[in-house]
Amino acid sequence: MITTAIILWILVASAAAFWVYASLIEPQRLCVRQIDVPLPNLPEALVGLRIAHLSDLHCACHRRDESVTSGAIAETLQQAPDLVVITGDLSNGFRYANCTAERLAELSARYGVYAVLGNHDWNCTLTTYLFGSREPDPTVQDWEQALSQTEIQLLENKSCLLTLKGYTVAIAGVGDPSCGRDNTEAALDQAAPADLKIILAHSPDAIDLPGADWADLLLAGHTHGGQCRLPGLGSPWAPVWRLRRRSSGLMRSGQTLVHVSRGIGAGMEARFLCPPEVCILTLRQGTAEQIPNVELHDRANSKLGEFQ
Repeated sequence: MITTAIILWILVASAAAFWVYASLIEPQRLCVRQIDVPLPNLPEALVGLRIAHLSDLHCACHRRDESVTSGAIAETLQQAPDLVVITGDLSNGFRYANCTAERLAELSARYGVYAVLGNHDWNCTLTTYLFGSREPDPTVQDWEQALSQTEIQLLENKSCLLTLKGYTVAIAGVGDPSCGRDNTEAALDQAAPADLKIILAHSPDAIDLPGADWADLLLAGHTHGGQCRLPGLGSPWAPVWRLRRRSSGLMRSGQTLVHVSRGIGAGMEARFLCPPEVCILTLRQGTAEQIPNVELHDRANSKLGEFQ
């Protein structure tokens, strides 16, 4: 009996310690990750270009998420990147759009700040579909108005062209495929040709969209890295169509390099071995053959959803 009681108390104490760490400690342990991105056709003049990749801030205007969001912005500015990109879920719903814009107003970079919207920004979540919503769905114009006092340029199924050191850089933003907002054709309509081609998308399943192989580099988020990762196993679940290997990190789809951020996830409740992150991507010349390749997946034949 005593041995059984001791074992039970150890299990209870372990569960309590796990809960405290995963819900109260790790979600606040923001880290900055420096990642070299090898691109074989990168012009010499663009070697060393630094891109701050932020994702899934989930601003909810609560005191709990304020420190993580503020910390992510401060770390980004301290890194002094050339570009800042945000791959969706700026807020935890459109009702937080104005205070989200206030928090992100500090963001700036030499060549601009660019963003796409995620499913939470569209109020397109599993909770909404199960229990309904009292809020009308926002429009792109609503979000553009909310962000108008910031330096953020919203690229929702459209692109922009930059001239950097005499070379053309195209940044195309694809609407979130996880809630049917994607229009790759419109996003790429004005994008080519360019010396460096970048796609921003919320879900990494944008890899599967027709035309996504146009990009040299595709940046995404949405998964939060799976939020809880087990040693040796990785994430047991992530909101992607079947392929959990897409849940975080640098990978390759054919000749297109893909980076999926674990996000900042200030609005989420738990993380384990998957801390929130600000990623600084430094572009280099080099081969990408050593980077793991992820195969394409036919979403049309999948029965799995990906709301989060």
